Amino acid sequence: MYVQEGLETPVQFLRMPFLKVFALLALLAAVCAWWVVLSTDSRRMAQDESERQTALLLQEIDAHRRTDAALQTAKDRAESASLAKTRYVAGMTHELRSPLNSILGYTQILLKNPQVDGALRDTLAVMHHSGQHMHALIDGSLELARIEAGRLRLDVAPLPLPELVEQVERMMRPQAEAKGLGFEVQVLGTMPPWIRADAKRLRQILINLLTNAVRFTPQGQVTLRLDFRRHVSRIDVVDTGIGIAPQDQERIFLPFERGSAGRRASETGTGLGLTITHLLAELMGGQLTLESTPGRAAPSACASTCRRSRATRRARPRA
Repeated sequence: MYVQEGLETPVQFLRMPFLKVFALLALLAAVCAWWVVLSTDSRRMAQDESERQTALLLQEIDAHRRTDAALQTAKDRAESASLAKTRYVAGMTHELRSPLNSILGYTQILLKNPQVDGALRDTLAVMHHSGQHMHALIDGSLELARIEAGRLRLDVAPLPLPELVEQVERMMRPQAEAKGLGFEVQVLGTMPPWIRADAKRLRQILINLLTNAVRFTPQGQVTLRLDFRRHVSRIDVVDTGIGIAPQDQERIFLPFERGSAGRRASETGTGLGLTITHLLAELMGGQLTLESTPGRAAPSACASTCRRSRATRRARPRA
């Protein structure tokens, strides 16, 4: 009896610890099962979200691809339309220029005849002036179409800048003096004797800017200022003219557009000069800017900033 009690007593004492261990293991098993289920659900949700984001990204890529295709198609159509416009303008100007030259030639011959006077001479003068205006409009339209189509090529070669400036001055000074205006050329810094540029286009830019300055300046002075004190040269055309309203300072660079002050003035124009000048300045690597205050007697400046070319120090340019 004593031995049996000694053997049964430990079993009673061990039952409770075993129950605790079993409960702890059951709890651990439940936690592990919950963690496995949670991980599986999270992985499934992450995979579903990844698949959803991938589908959205593929849709966006497909939309970009369709947009790029549409843009390329629109670009091709625009280039084709621009080429067709250039061909049409070139053909039209050629067809108009030939009879117009004949009309201008005959009017010049008749105006030189001393027997033609009175109302007939006035009529011929109006015809000649109108023909010249139309001729300038045709030439401007053709050149604008060539620039926009990318067909205009620069003929860059060494040119003597002082001689070019002197030629422009000899051309523009009589026009300014005929209106009673002062004309001055200012050089700041050292003018390079030779530069590499397209002489025809540079001369065209200067003449267009100076012609506008003389045309719309009723009194005062027109100044051509060349600044070579920095690495980038700057050409300013300064006048004391009627000025340009702020709302017109961007619009005047558009084709066939003129400022409100210019429309009120008696001077006529095609509205292409500044457009062509702006495009030529950009084509030559420069920038055309405008500073103007309407209704003030202070000078208004139209500046063309061009990248300075390397000048040669030889007496003659080497091709």
